[in-house]
Amino acid sequence: MKRKLYSVILTLILTSTLFLGACSKADNKQADSDSATPTGTTETATPEATQAPTEAEDSGKLKVLNWVAPGEVTTMDSGKSYDTISSEQIDFQADPLYRINEKNEAVPNLAVALPEVSADGLTVTVEIRDNAKFSNGDKITAADIVYAAQRVVDPATGSQSANNLTYIKNAAEIIAGTLKPEELGVKALSDTKLEFTLVAPNSYLNTTLSSTLLSPVSKKFVEEQGKDYGLTSDALLASGPYVLKDWNGTDISWKYVKNPYYWDADNIHFDEINIQVVKEVATGANLYEAGELDGTKVTGEYITLYQGKEDLVSVQTLRMTNLEMGISSNKYLQNENLRKALLYALNREELSTAILNGDGVPSVGVIPNGIAVNPDNGKSIAEDFGVLVYTDVEKAQQFFKQALKELGTDSITLRLVTSDSDESIKIGQYLQSIYETNLPGLKIDLANVPASVRFEEMMSYKFDLALGGWTGDFDPTSYVKQHEEGYEHNHSQWKSEELKNLVTALETADGTDFTKRWEHLKEANQYLIDNAVVIPIVQASQSYLINPKLKGYVTHVLGTPIDITRAYIEE
Repeated sequence: MKRKLYSVILTLILTSTLFLGACSKADNKQADSDSATPTGTTETATPEATQAPTEAEDSGKLKVLNWVAPGEVTTMDSGKSYDTISSEQIDFQADPLYRINEKNEAVPNLAVALPEVSADGLTVTVEIRDNAKFSNGDKITAADIVYAAQRVVDPATGSQSANNLTYIKNAAEIIAGTLKPEELGVKALSDTKLEFTLVAPNSYLNTTLSSTLLSPVSKKFVEEQGKDYGLTSDALLASGPYVLKDWNGTDISWKYVKNPYYWDADNIHFDEINIQVVKEVATGANLYEAGELDGTKVTGEYITLYQGKEDLVSVQTLRMTNLEMGISSNKYLQNENLRKALLYALNREELSTAILNGDGVPSVGVIPNGIAVNPDNGKSIAEDFGVLVYTDVEKAQQFFKQALKELGTDSITLRLVTSDSDESIKIGQYLQSIYETNLPGLKIDLANVPASVRFEEMMSYKFDLALGGWTGDFDPTSYVKQHEEGYEHNHSQWKSEELKNLVTALETADGTDFTKRWEHLKEANQYLIDNAVVIPIVQASQSYLINPKLKGYVTHVLGTPIDITRAYIEE
Protein backbone atom coordinates (compact mmCIF):
# COMPACT_ATOMS: atom_id res chain seq x y z
CA MET A 1 0.00 0.00 0.00
CA LYS A 2 1.60 3.27 -1.08
CA ARG A 3 0.72 6.76 -0.01
CA LYS A 4 1.92 8.69 -3.07
CA LEU A 5 1.73 12.28 -1.85
CA TYR A 6 3.56 11.46 1.33
CA SER A 7 6.06 9.35 -0.56
CA VAL A 8 7.05 12.41 -2.59
CA ILE A 9 7.46 14.54 0.54
CA LEU A 10 9.27 11.67 2.25
CA THR A 11 11.68 11.41 -0.65
CA LEU A 12 12.53 15.09 -0.26
CA ILE A 13 13.16 14.58 3.46
CA LEU A 14 15.30 11.52 2.80
CA THR A 15 17.28 13.37 0.16
CA SER A 16 17.98 16.27 2.50
CA THR A 17 18.85 13.80 5.24
CA LEU A 18 21.42 12.12 3.03
CA PHE A 19 22.86 15.48 2.00
CA LEU A 20 23.18 16.64 5.59
CA GLY A 21 24.69 13.28 6.49
CA ALA A 22 27.48 13.90 4.00
CA CYS A 23 28.20 17.24 5.66
CA SER A 24 28.14 16.16 9.27
CA LYS A 25 29.34 12.86 10.64
CA ALA A 26 27.40 13.35 13.87
CA ASP A 27 24.14 13.66 11.95
CA ASN A 28 24.73 10.47 10.01
CA LYS A 29 22.62 8.22 12.23
CA GLN A 30 18.94 8.97 12.52
CA ALA A 31 16.83 6.59 14.49
CA ASP A 32 14.25 5.83 17.03
CA SER A 33 13.66 6.81 20.56
CA ASP A 34 15.98 5.36 23.13
CA SER A 35 13.61 5.62 26.00
CA ALA A 36 10.32 4.71 24.53
CA THR A 37 7.77 7.41 25.42
CA PRO A 38 6.23 9.72 28.05
CA THR A 39 3.94 12.64 28.39
CA GLY A 40 2.92 12.68 31.99
CA THR A 41 -0.83 12.41 31.54
CA THR A 42 -3.14 9.52 32.00
CA GLU A 43 -4.77 9.93 28.59
CA THR A 44 -3.78 7.52 25.86
CA ALA A 45 -4.46 6.98 22.20
CA THR A 46 -7.20 4.38 22.37
CA PRO A 47 -7.18 1.16 20.35
CA GLU A 48 -10.21 2.40 18.47
CA ALA A 49 -7.89 4.90 16.77
CA THR A 50 -6.92 1.81 14.72
CA GLN A 51 -4.45 1.26 11.91
CA ALA A 52 -3.32 -1.62 9.53
CA PRO A 53 -0.95 -4.14 7.78
CA THR A 54 0.34 -4.97 4.38
CA GLU A 55 -1.10 -7.20 1.68
CA ALA A 56 -0.79 -10.63 3.25
CA GLU A 57 -4.47 -10.90 4.06
CA ASP A 58 -5.77 -12.71 1.00
CA SER A 59 -7.69 -15.89 1.64
CA GLY A 60 -5.43 -18.89 2.01
CA LYS A 61 -2.36 -16.86 2.88
CA LEU A 62 -0.66 -16.61 6.23
CA LYS A 63 -1.73 -13.61 8.23
CA VAL A 64 1.50 -11.72 8.75
CA LEU A 65 2.33 -8.49 10.54
CA ASN A 66 5.57 -6.59 9.93
CA TRP A 67 6.78 -4.52 12.87
CA VAL A 68 9.92 -2.86 14.22
CA ALA A 69 12.17 -2.85 17.26
CA PRO A 70 14.05 0.42 17.87
CA GLY A 71 17.28 -1.33 18.88
CA GLU A 72 19.00 -4.60 19.68
CA VAL A 73 17.43 -6.76 22.38
CA THR A 74 19.51 -7.18 25.53
CA THR A 75 17.60 -10.25 26.76
CA MET A 76 14.56 -12.36 25.93
CA ASP A 77 14.54 -13.86 29.43
CA SER A 78 11.42 -12.62 31.25
CA GLY A 79 13.23 -12.98 34.57
CA LYS A 80 16.05 -10.65 33.54
CA SER A 81 14.35 -7.97 31.45
CA TYR A 82 14.93 -4.39 32.58
CA ASP A 83 14.70 -2.18 29.47
CA THR A 84 11.74 -1.24 27.30
CA ILE A 85 13.21 -2.64 24.08
CA SER A 86 13.46 -6.12 25.59
CA SER A 87 10.17 -5.78 27.47
CA GLU A 88 8.30 -5.06 24.24
CA GLN A 89 9.60 -8.33 22.79
CA ILE A 90 9.01 -10.40 25.92
CA ASP A 91 5.35 -9.33 25.89
CA PHE A 92 4.84 -11.47 22.77
CA GLN A 93 5.93 -14.69 24.46
CA ALA A 94 5.50 -14.36 28.25
CA ASP A 95 2.00 -14.50 29.72
CA PRO A 96 1.44 -12.35 32.84
CA LEU A 97 -1.21 -12.96 35.48
CA TYR A 98 -2.89 -9.70 34.50
CA ARG A 99 -2.84 -7.51 31.40
CA ILE A 100 -3.14 -3.73 31.33
CA ASN A 101 -6.13 -2.71 29.21
CA GLU A 102 -6.86 0.44 27.22
CA LYS A 103 -7.99 2.19 30.43
CA ASN A 104 -4.66 1.36 32.10
CA GLU A 105 -6.40 -1.04 34.44
CA ALA A 106 -5.24 -4.55 35.31
CA VAL A 107 -7.62 -7.20 33.97
CA PRO A 108 -7.45 -11.01 34.37
CA ASN A 109 -5.23 -12.78 31.86
CA LEU A 110 -3.52 -15.98 32.99
CA ALA A 111 -5.37 -15.37 36.25
CA VAL A 112 -9.11 -16.03 36.08
CA ALA A 113 -10.08 -13.15 38.37
CA LEU A 114 -8.62 -10.22 40.27
CA PRO A 115 -6.66 -11.23 43.38
CA GLU A 116 -8.36 -11.92 46.69
CA VAL A 117 -6.77 -9.93 49.52
CA SER A 118 -6.99 -10.65 53.24
CA ALA A 119 -8.38 -8.09 55.68
CA ASP A 120 -4.89 -7.03 56.78
CA GLY A 121 -3.75 -6.67 53.16
CA LEU A 122 -0.84 -9.06 53.59
CA THR A 123 -2.10 -12.33 52.08
CA VAL A 124 -3.05 -12.44 48.42
CA THR A 125 -4.63 -15.40 46.62
CA VAL A 126 -4.67 -15.74 42.84
CA GLU A 127 -6.45 -18.43 40.83
CA ILE A 128 -4.95 -19.25 37.42
CA ARG A 129 -6.48 -20.96 34.39
CA ASP A 130 -6.49 -24.75 34.31
CA ASN A 131 -6.17 -24.89 30.50
CA ALA A 132 -2.94 -22.91 30.15
CA LYS A 133 0.04 -24.59 28.46
CA PHE A 134 3.59 -23.81 27.44
CA SER A 135 4.48 -23.79 23.74
CA ASN A 136 5.68 -27.41 23.99
CA GLY A 137 2.27 -28.54 25.23
CA ASP A 138 3.25 -28.94 28.91
CA LYS A 139 0.62 -27.80 31.38
CA ILE A 140 1.24 -24.51 33.20
CA THR A 141 0.68 -24.72 36.94
CA ALA A 142 0.97 -22.38 39.90
CA ALA A 143 4.34 -23.98 40.67
CA ASP A 144 5.72 -22.51 37.43
CA ILE A 145 4.92 -19.01 38.68
CA VAL A 146 6.42 -19.75 42.09
CA TYR A 147 9.60 -20.89 40.35
CA ALA A 148 9.63 -17.79 38.12
CA ALA A 149 9.48 -15.51 41.17
CA GLN A 150 12.11 -17.48 43.07
CA ARG A 151 14.39 -17.41 40.06
CA VAL A 152 14.15 -13.61 39.76
CA VAL A 153 15.25 -12.98 43.36
CA ASP A 154 17.88 -15.73 43.41
CA PRO A 155 21.29 -13.98 43.33
CA ALA A 156 22.58 -16.80 41.11
CA THR A 157 20.24 -15.64 38.32
CA GLY A 158 21.76 -12.18 38.22
CA SER A 159 18.45 -10.50 37.43
CA GLN A 160 18.71 -6.73 37.21
CA SER A 161 15.03 -6.49 38.13
CA ALA A 162 15.12 -8.51 41.34
CA ASN A 163 14.32 -5.51 43.52
CA ASN A 164 11.01 -5.11 41.70
CA LEU A 165 9.73 -8.05 43.77
CA THR A 166 10.72 -6.74 47.20
CA TYR A 167 7.05 -6.16 48.02
CA ILE A 168 6.92 -9.96 48.51
CA LYS A 169 7.94 -11.24 51.94
CA ASN A 170 11.60 -12.34 52.24
CA ALA A 171 12.53 -11.10 48.74
CA ALA A 172 14.95 -8.48 50.06
CA GLU A 173 16.64 -11.01 52.32
CA ILE A 174 16.98 -13.54 49.49
CA ILE A 175 18.50 -10.90 47.21
CA ALA A 176 20.95 -10.04 50.00
CA GLY A 177 21.87 -13.72 50.31
CA THR A 178 20.64 -14.23 53.88
CA LEU A 179 17.68 -16.46 52.95
CA LYS A 180 17.15 -19.14 50.31
CA PRO A 181 14.95 -18.58 47.22
CA GLU A 182 12.57 -21.28 48.48
CA GLU A 183 11.74 -19.02 51.43
CA LEU A 184 10.15 -16.37 49.20
CA GLY A 185 6.62 -15.45 50.25
CA VAL A 186 4.85 -17.09 47.34
CA LYS A 187 3.62 -20.67 47.21
CA ALA A 188 1.38 -22.95 45.19
CA LEU A 189 -1.67 -24.07 47.17
CA SER A 190 -2.69 -26.28 44.25
CA ASP A 191 -2.04 -26.55 40.52
CA THR A 192 -4.21 -23.49 39.96
CA LYS A 193 -3.99 -21.49 43.18
CA LEU A 194 -1.19 -19.13 44.25
CA GLU A 195 -0.66 -17.41 47.57
CA PHE A 196 1.52 -14.33 47.98
CA THR A 197 2.59 -12.99 51.37
CA LEU A 198 3.39 -9.29 51.21
CA VAL A 199 5.70 -7.12 53.29
CA ALA A 200 2.97 -4.47 53.58
CA PRO A 201 -0.43 -3.71 52.04
CA ASN A 202 0.00 -2.72 48.40
CA SER A 203 -2.34 -0.05 47.03
CA TYR A 204 -1.24 -0.83 43.46
CA LEU A 205 -1.38 -4.61 43.80
CA ASN A 206 -3.37 -5.45 40.66
CA THR A 207 -1.08 -3.55 38.30
CA THR A 208 2.01 -4.72 40.20
CA LEU A 209 1.00 -8.33 39.52
CA SER A 210 0.82 -7.61 35.78
CA SER A 211 4.62 -7.79 35.51
CA THR A 212 6.09 -10.44 33.20
CA LEU A 213 8.60 -11.15 35.99
CA LEU A 214 5.77 -13.32 37.32
CA SER A 215 5.05 -15.04 34.01
CA PRO A 216 5.34 -18.84 34.33
CA VAL A 217 8.73 -20.43 33.74
CA SER A 218 9.31 -24.18 33.40
CA LYS A 219 11.94 -25.31 35.90
CA LYS A 220 12.42 -28.51 33.91
CA PHE A 221 13.12 -26.61 30.70
CA VAL A 222 15.46 -24.10 32.37
CA GLU A 223 17.50 -26.92 33.91
CA GLU A 224 17.65 -28.75 30.56
CA GLN A 225 19.02 -25.63 28.84
CA GLY A 226 21.43 -24.76 31.63
CA LYS A 227 23.57 -21.70 30.97
CA ASP A 228 22.10 -21.41 27.45
CA TYR A 229 18.58 -20.67 28.70
CA GLY A 230 17.18 -17.55 27.08
CA LEU A 231 20.19 -16.89 24.86
CA THR A 232 18.56 -18.04 21.62
CA SER A 233 15.04 -18.74 20.39
CA ASP A 234 15.67 -22.49 20.64
CA ALA A 235 16.53 -22.08 24.32
CA LEU A 236 13.24 -20.39 25.23
CA LEU A 237 9.81 -21.78 26.04
CA ALA A 238 6.83 -19.50 25.54
CA SER A 239 3.85 -19.20 27.85
CA GLY A 240 2.29 -16.36 25.86
CA PRO A 241 0.51 -15.93 22.53
CA TYR A 242 3.57 -16.18 20.30
CA VAL A 243 6.73 -18.29 20.05
CA LEU A 244 10.08 -16.69 19.23
CA LYS A 245 11.88 -17.99 16.12
CA ASP A 246 15.13 -17.25 14.26
CA TRP A 247 16.88 -15.27 17.02
CA ASN A 248 20.46 -16.13 17.97
CA GLY A 249 20.94 -13.49 20.65
CA THR A 250 22.41 -10.79 18.44
CA ASP A 251 20.15 -10.83 15.37
CA ILE A 252 18.65 -7.64 14.02
CA SER A 253 15.61 -9.49 12.68
CA TRP A 254 13.50 -12.35 13.99
CA LYS A 255 9.91 -13.51 14.00
CA TYR A 256 7.13 -14.82 16.20
CA VAL A 257 4.76 -17.59 15.23
CA LYS A 258 1.39 -18.18 16.81
CA ASN A 259 1.49 -20.47 19.85
CA PRO A 260 -1.04 -23.25 19.08
CA TYR A 261 -1.21 -24.22 22.76
CA TYR A 262 -2.03 -20.73 24.03
CA TRP A 263 -5.20 -20.71 26.13
CA ASP A 264 -6.56 -17.67 24.25
CA ALA A 265 -5.39 -18.74 20.79
CA ASP A 266 -8.79 -17.97 19.26
CA ASN A 267 -8.14 -14.27 19.89
CA ILE A 268 -4.62 -14.30 18.46
CA HIS A 269 -5.05 -13.35 14.82
CA PHE A 270 -1.62 -13.34 13.16
CA ASP A 271 0.19 -16.49 12.11
CA GLU A 272 3.50 -14.64 12.08
CA ILE A 273 4.88 -11.32 13.26
CA ASN A 274 8.15 -10.31 11.62
CA ILE A 275 10.39 -7.98 13.62
CA GLN A 276 13.33 -6.02 12.29
CA VAL A 277 15.58 -3.59 14.12
CA VAL A 278 15.17 -0.17 12.52
CA LYS A 279 17.17 2.55 14.22
CA GLU A 280 16.83 5.20 11.53
CA VAL A 281 13.47 6.97 11.50
CA ALA A 282 13.94 7.83 7.84
CA THR A 283 14.42 4.17 6.96
CA GLY A 284 11.39 3.09 8.95
CA ALA A 285 9.17 5.75 7.40
CA ASN A 286 10.35 4.84 3.91
CA LEU A 287 9.66 1.13 4.48
CA TYR A 288 6.24 2.00 5.88
CA GLU A 289 5.39 4.13 2.83
CA ALA A 290 6.49 1.29 0.57
CA GLY A 291 4.06 -1.04 2.35
CA GLU A 292 6.87 -3.18 3.78
CA LEU A 293 6.08 -2.31 7.40
CA ASP A 294 2.75 -2.23 9.17
CA GLY A 295 4.04 0.01 11.91
CA THR A 296 7.15 1.99 12.75
CA LYS A 297 8.23 4.49 15.37
CA VAL A 298 8.74 8.10 14.31
CA THR A 299 10.12 11.27 15.83
CA GLY A 300 10.84 14.88 14.94
CA GLU A 301 9.87 16.14 11.49
CA TYR A 302 7.94 12.97 10.70
CA ILE A 303 5.46 13.80 13.43
CA THR A 304 4.94 17.19 11.81
CA LEU A 305 4.65 15.62 8.37
CA TYR A 306 1.93 13.18 9.40
CA GLN A 307 0.11 15.48 11.83
CA GLY A 308 -3.66 15.09 11.45
CA LYS A 309 -3.35 11.90 9.39
CA GLU A 310 -4.84 8.60 10.55
CA ASP A 311 -1.47 6.87 10.20
CA LEU A 312 -0.01 8.86 13.10
CA VAL A 313 -0.69 7.47 16.57
CA SER A 314 0.92 9.16 19.57
CA VAL A 315 1.11 7.20 22.78
CA GLN A 316 1.28 9.22 25.94
CA THR A 317 3.18 7.53 28.73
CA LEU A 318 4.75 8.32 32.06
CA ARG A 319 8.25 7.35 31.03
CA MET A 320 11.01 9.73 32.09
CA THR A 321 14.02 10.59 29.95
CA ASN A 322 16.85 11.52 32.32
CA LEU A 323 20.49 12.48 32.25
CA GLU A 324 22.12 10.05 34.66
CA MET A 325 25.47 10.66 36.31
CA GLY A 326 28.16 8.21 37.39
CA ILE A 327 28.55 9.93 40.73
CA SER A 328 30.42 7.09 42.40
CA SER A 329 32.92 6.68 39.55
CA ASN A 330 33.66 10.29 38.54
CA LYS A 331 35.37 12.58 41.05
CA TYR A 332 34.05 15.71 39.34
CA LEU A 333 30.43 14.56 39.55
CA GLN A 334 30.80 13.94 43.26
CA ASN A 335 30.78 17.72 43.51
CA GLU A 336 27.22 18.87 44.21
CA ASN A 337 27.76 22.29 42.62
CA LEU A 338 28.77 20.70 39.31
CA ARG A 339 25.66 18.52 39.32
CA LYS A 340 23.47 21.55 40.06
CA ALA A 341 25.13 23.45 37.23
CA LEU A 342 24.10 20.65 34.86
CA LEU A 343 20.58 20.66 36.32
CA TYR A 344 19.90 24.37 35.72
CA ALA A 345 21.86 24.94 32.48
CA LEU A 346 19.48 22.76 30.48
CA ASN A 347 16.58 24.35 28.54
CA ARG A 348 13.94 21.60 28.58
CA GLU A 349 11.31 23.67 26.78
CA GLU A 350 13.63 24.31 23.85
CA LEU A 351 14.61 20.65 23.72
CA SER A 352 11.02 19.39 23.69
CA THR A 353 9.78 21.88 21.08
CA ALA A 354 12.68 22.73 18.77
CA ILE A 355 14.55 19.43 18.90
CA LEU A 356 11.81 16.85 19.55
CA ASN A 357 9.04 18.68 17.65
CA GLY A 358 6.72 18.49 20.63
CA ASP A 359 7.28 14.76 21.06
CA GLY A 360 7.34 15.16 24.83
CA VAL A 361 6.94 17.74 27.56
CA PRO A 362 9.51 19.20 29.97
CA SER A 363 9.94 17.23 33.18
CA VAL A 364 8.80 18.92 36.38
CA GLY A 365 10.76 16.70 38.75
CA VAL A 366 11.80 13.09 39.25
CA ILE A 367 8.20 11.81 39.44
CA PRO A 368 6.20 12.23 36.21
CA ASN A 369 3.34 14.67 36.20
CA GLY A 370 0.05 12.83 35.74
CA ILE A 371 0.87 9.58 37.54
CA ALA A 372 -1.11 10.54 40.65
CA VAL A 373 -2.89 13.43 42.35
CA ASN A 374 -3.02 14.76 45.88
CA PRO A 375 -5.62 12.55 47.63
CA ASP A 376 -6.95 15.50 49.61
CA ASN A 377 -7.31 18.26 47.00
CA GLY A 378 -6.88 16.58 43.61
CA LYS A 379 -3.85 18.69 42.63
CA SER A 380 -1.35 17.24 40.16
CA ILE A 381 2.34 16.59 40.79
CA ALA A 382 3.25 19.86 39.05
CA GLU A 383 0.64 21.85 40.97
CA ASP A 384 1.34 20.37 44.39
CA PHE A 385 5.06 19.54 44.29
CA GLY A 386 5.91 22.49 42.07
CA VAL A 387 8.05 22.67 38.94
CA LEU A 388 11.43 21.82 40.46
CA VAL A 389 13.52 21.66 37.30
CA TYR A 390 13.79 24.74 35.12
CA THR A 391 16.31 26.87 33.23
CA ASP A 392 18.41 29.40 35.12
CA VAL A 393 21.66 29.96 33.25
CA GLU A 394 22.95 32.58 35.69
CA LYS A 395 22.44 30.23 38.62
CA ALA A 396 24.01 27.36 36.64
CA GLN A 397 27.10 29.44 35.88
CA GLN A 398 27.48 30.39 39.54
CA PHE A 399 27.31 26.73 40.53
CA PHE A 400 29.83 25.81 37.82
CA LYS A 401 32.24 28.57 38.84
CA GLN A 402 32.10 27.36 42.43
CA ALA A 403 32.58 23.75 41.32
CA LEU A 404 35.71 24.61 39.33
CA LYS A 405 37.12 26.43 42.35
CA GLU A 406 36.40 23.52 44.71
CA LEU A 407 37.82 20.99 42.25
CA GLY A 408 40.94 23.06 41.60
CA THR A 409 40.63 23.16 37.82
CA ASP A 410 39.64 25.59 35.08
CA SER A 411 38.04 23.00 32.79
CA ILE A 412 36.19 19.70 32.96
CA THR A 413 35.61 17.06 30.28
CA LEU A 414 32.77 14.58 30.63
CA ARG A 415 31.84 11.71 28.32
CA LEU A 416 28.14 11.39 27.48
CA VAL A 417 26.98 7.98 26.25
CA THR A 418 23.70 7.63 24.35
CA SER A 419 22.12 4.91 22.26
CA ASP A 420 22.66 5.13 18.51
CA SER A 421 19.01 5.91 17.80
CA ASP A 422 17.86 9.07 16.08
CA GLU A 423 16.17 10.65 19.08
CA SER A 424 19.01 9.74 21.44
CA ILE A 425 21.61 11.19 19.10
CA LYS A 426 19.61 14.41 18.73
CA ILE A 427 19.20 14.79 22.48
CA GLY A 428 22.88 14.04 23.01
CA GLN A 429 23.93 16.66 20.45
CA TYR A 430 21.63 19.19 22.07
CA LEU A 431 23.01 18.50 25.54
CA GLN A 432 26.56 18.83 24.24
CA SER A 433 25.76 22.16 22.59
CA ILE A 434 23.84 23.78 25.43
CA TYR A 435 26.23 22.66 28.16
CA GLU A 436 29.33 23.83 26.29
CA THR A 437 27.57 27.13 25.48
CA ASN A 438 26.09 27.88 28.89
CA LEU A 439 28.99 26.52 30.95
CA PRO A 440 32.29 27.75 29.42
CA GLY A 441 35.05 25.42 30.51
CA LEU A 442 32.91 22.30 30.24
CA LYS A 443 33.55 19.92 27.34
CA ILE A 444 31.16 17.08 26.49
CA ASP A 445 32.48 14.14 24.46
CA LEU A 446 29.66 12.20 22.79
CA ALA A 447 29.60 8.42 22.43
CA ASN A 448 26.68 6.99 20.42
CA VAL A 449 26.59 3.22 20.92
CA PRO A 450 24.10 0.34 20.51
CA ALA A 451 21.48 0.30 23.26
CA SER A 452 22.86 -2.93 24.70
CA VAL A 453 26.30 -1.34 25.12
CA ARG A 454 24.80 1.71 26.82
CA PHE A 455 22.89 -0.55 29.22
CA GLU A 456 26.09 -2.44 30.03
CA GLU A 457 27.96 0.77 30.78
CA MET A 458 25.23 2.07 33.05
CA MET A 459 24.94 -1.24 34.89
CA SER A 460 28.71 -1.27 35.42
CA TYR A 461 28.22 1.97 37.38
CA LYS A 462 31.39 3.24 35.70
CA PHE A 463 30.48 6.09 33.38
CA ASP A 464 30.39 9.89 33.37
CA LEU A 465 27.04 10.85 31.88
CA ALA A 466 24.41 8.64 30.22
CA LEU A 467 21.13 9.41 28.52
CA GLY A 468 18.77 7.07 30.30
CA GLY A 469 15.11 6.60 30.93
CA TRP A 470 12.90 5.21 33.61
CA THR A 471 9.54 3.54 33.36
CA GLY A 472 8.36 2.73 36.84
CA ASP A 473 5.05 1.15 37.64
CA PHE A 474 1.73 2.67 38.65
CA ASP A 475 3.05 3.26 42.17
CA PRO A 476 4.94 6.61 42.03
CA THR A 477 7.34 5.20 44.65
CA SER A 478 9.13 3.32 41.86
CA TYR A 479 10.50 6.60 40.48
CA VAL A 480 12.31 7.49 43.72
CA LYS A 481 13.20 3.90 44.62
CA GLN A 482 15.48 3.78 41.57
CA HIS A 483 17.95 5.99 43.45
CA GLU A 484 17.87 4.05 46.72
CA GLU A 485 21.09 2.45 47.94
CA GLY A 486 21.18 -1.23 46.97
CA TYR A 487 18.75 -0.94 44.06
CA GLU A 488 20.17 -2.47 40.86
CA HIS A 489 19.29 0.55 38.74
CA ASN A 490 20.72 3.11 41.10
CA HIS A 491 23.27 3.81 38.37
CA SER A 492 24.87 6.71 40.22
CA GLN A 493 25.36 4.46 43.28
CA TRP A 494 23.94 7.28 45.40
CA LYS A 495 23.93 6.52 49.12
CA SER A 496 21.57 8.25 51.52
CA GLU A 497 20.01 7.13 54.77
CA GLU A 498 17.40 9.88 54.44
CA LEU A 499 16.22 8.64 51.05
CA LYS A 500 16.32 5.01 52.19
CA ASN A 501 14.06 5.86 55.15
CA LEU A 502 11.60 7.67 52.88
CA VAL A 503 11.41 4.72 50.48
CA THR A 504 10.99 2.28 53.38
CA ALA A 505 8.13 4.37 54.73
CA LEU A 506 6.49 4.53 51.32
CA GLU A 507 6.72 0.75 50.89
CA THR A 508 5.78 -0.31 54.42
CA ALA A 509 4.69 2.03 57.20
CA ASP A 510 2.45 4.21 55.03
CA GLY A 511 0.38 1.23 53.94
CA THR A 512 -2.83 2.57 52.44
CA ASP A 513 -2.61 5.99 54.11
CA PHE A 514 -2.59 7.98 50.88
CA THR A 515 -2.15 11.37 52.56
CA LYS A 516 0.98 10.23 54.38
CA ARG A 517 2.30 8.55 51.21
CA TRP A 518 1.78 11.76 49.26
CA GLU A 519 3.80 13.80 51.74
CA HIS A 520 6.64 11.28 51.68
CA LEU A 521 6.61 11.25 47.87
CA LYS A 522 6.86 15.04 47.91
CA GLU A 523 9.81 14.89 50.32
CA ALA A 524 11.63 12.25 48.25
CA ASN A 525 11.09 14.14 44.99
CA GLN A 526 12.40 17.34 46.59
CA TYR A 527 15.39 15.53 48.11
CA LEU A 528 16.52 14.10 44.76
CA ILE A 529 16.37 17.51 43.09
CA ASP A 530 17.96 19.39 46.00
CA ASN A 531 20.92 17.01 45.82
CA ALA A 532 20.92 16.82 42.00
CA VAL A 533 21.08 13.03 42.10
CA VAL A 534 19.59 12.78 38.61
CA ILE A 535 18.71 15.34 35.94
CA PRO A 536 15.16 14.92 34.63
CA ILE A 537 14.85 16.05 31.01
CA VAL A 538 11.47 15.26 29.42
CA GLN A 539 8.45 13.03 29.64
CA ALA A 540 8.59 11.88 26.05
CA SER A 541 5.69 10.83 23.87
CA GLN A 542 6.17 7.83 21.57
CA SER A 543 4.67 8.25 18.12
CA TYR A 544 4.03 5.59 15.50
CA LEU A 545 2.98 5.31 11.90
CA ILE A 546 0.46 2.47 11.91
CA ASN A 547 -1.36 1.11 8.90
CA PRO A 548 -4.98 2.28 9.32
CA LYS A 549 -6.53 -1.18 9.00
CA LEU A 550 -4.88 -2.54 12.12
CA LYS A 551 -7.39 -2.87 14.95
CA GLY A 552 -7.36 -4.30 18.44
CA TYR A 553 -4.06 -2.91 19.67
CA VAL A 554 -3.85 -1.27 23.08
CA THR A 555 -1.72 1.66 24.24
CA HIS A 556 -0.41 2.19 27.75
CA VAL A 557 0.84 5.10 29.85
CA LEU A 558 3.34 2.79 31.58
CA GLY A 559 5.24 -0.33 30.65
CA THR A 560 5.38 -1.12 26.96
CA PRO A 561 3.70 1.73 25.05
CA ILE A 562 1.74 -0.49 22.69
CA ASP A 563 0.40 -4.06 22.84
CA ILE A 564 -0.25 -5.64 19.44
CA THR A 565 -0.53 -9.25 20.62
CA ARG A 566 -4.28 -9.32 19.98
CA ALA A 567 -4.32 -6.96 17.02
CA TYR A 568 -5.96 -7.93 13.74
CA ILE A 569 -6.57 -6.69 10.22
CA GLU A 570 -9.97 -5.22 9.49
CA GLU A 571 -11.18 -6.81 6.29
